[in-house]
This record gives sequence, structure tokens and C-alpha cells, in this order.
Amino acid sequence: MEREKTIFDFLGNVFCIYGITATILILIAFFFGETAKEISGIFRLGRQGIPLEVMAEFLLTSFLVTCMQYLFFSEKLFKRLSGTGRTVCMLLSILTITCMAIWGFGWFPVNMWEPWVCFIVCFAISVAVSIGVMRLKMKAEDRKLEEGLNRMKKKWEGEEK
Repeated sequence: MEREKTIFDFLGNVFCIYGITATILILIAFFFGETAKEISGIFRLGRQGIPLEVMAEFLLTSFLVTCMQYLFFSEKLFKRLSGTGRTVCMLLSILTITCMAIWGFGWFPVNMWEPWVCFIVCFAISVAVSIGVMRLKMKAEDRKLEEGLNRMKKKWEGEEK
């Protein structure tokens, strides 16, 4: 049984996404910043860093992504949708939000195909890593539950004798 989510869970998720995104941006700026500044406003400072307004835009995007996660996995709104259906809808909404941010904030030229290919590849890798991490987490939780159940069975067997 899962505990009730709080605002702190929500904010923790926002800042987790934001932290991962910021780390990736820092790495890209460090390794490719000088060449990327010709294409993207995100990297206009080259290897010197990421502009503050871009960091704020990524924080807003992290907030919206977290809203989508909570919305699609809320038992109150999508009762009839399967877990897979919820995941697909959530990923499509996150992809839409991110595309709107790319266009609205001018993160890279929307008329160039190369940045779009890089974005789609990065998005696919992020989704694959996220699914992998969630599977590992579920396996660990299942293992803990199984161990607890086995302990309870042994305890009950000991009480019956």
C-alpha cells in the first residue's frame, strides 16, 4: 500500500528532474558548448555556463513534467486507463510540453532537422533509462515484500506448532 503523496513529494520530483536536466546541460556545455553556441541559445555562453533564464525555463518545464506525471498516475482522474496507457499518454504529453518549450523559448532553431534528431534520441534514451530504473526499483520492492512474506509465514508456522 502506497502512502499519500504530499507537496514535498511533488517538489522533490520537480527538483530531481531539474537536477538531472541541469547536470546534462552542464555536461553538454562543457564538452560541446563552443560549437553548440552557434546553433542554440541554451549554449550561447559556450563552455562558460548556462544562462539564468534558460535554467528558469528548465525549472518551469520540470514543474510541468511533474504535473503530467501526477495527473496521469492519479487514481482519481484516469481510473479506467491501464498502466501502459497512462505511461504512453504521459510520455506523449511530456513530449508535447517539451516541444512547445523548444519552440516557445527558442532553445534551438525549429527549422533545422539536426537538433530535432538529437532531441528525439535524447528523449528516447531518457525514457529507456527511466523505464530501466523503475523496473529495478520494482524488482527490489518485490524482493523486500517477498522476504517479509516469507518471514511472516515462518512466524505463523512456528506459532502453529
